[in-house]
Amino acid sequence: MAFDNAVVLRFKDLELSRLRFRDRKTYIDIREHSADWLMPWDATLPPTAVTEGLRLDPKFNQASTAAFSSLYFAARKANEAGSGLTLAMRNRGKLMGIITAANIVYGAARSCQVGYWIDRRFAGRGYTTWAVALLIDYLILERQLNRVEIAIRPENQASLRVVQKLDLRAEGLRPRYLHIAGDW
Repeated sequence: MAFDNAVVLRFKDLELSRLRFRDRKTYIDIREHSADWLMPWDATLPPTAVTEGLRLDPKFNQASTAAFSSLYFAARKANEAGSGLTLAMRNRGKLMGIITAANIVYGAARSCQVGYWIDRRFAGRGYTTWAVALLIDYLILERQLNRVEIAIRPENQASLRVVQKLDLRAEGLRPRYLHIAGDW
């Protein structure tokens, strides 16, 4: 199955488009400026024999060139394979966040999981809600997925507001589903 790697979705002054390597400086600025806003919800690697063998830094700096490069190259690979779709959220061309459809499965399941984050300076203005709506519409109408899931920690009020505004159905709790900020 061939996938268009140049997806661009727009609504008002919001654009969702592929992450560019030249976004690195803005990405690092956002992650530094919004660290206390974003870190409580960042996915982390749980300690296992495999991760301990890799000698990973448990305090991995999300506001680093290494973090951006890891995201950028993983996104490029998943976008090209069709197994994921990572898009930059932009306001008038400037990066303000990231939205991702991960673990895209076709066949009988036709599903994925959506995750997102936004610069604190743009929070509360509707951009994330618009981005999630645009991406879900694209995934269902263009990629013909049947199910799009968004996993949110119950204490993440900002993300809960996004799904409430979109009137998405809550399906319950999945304890120990994702390792976030160093804990299940």
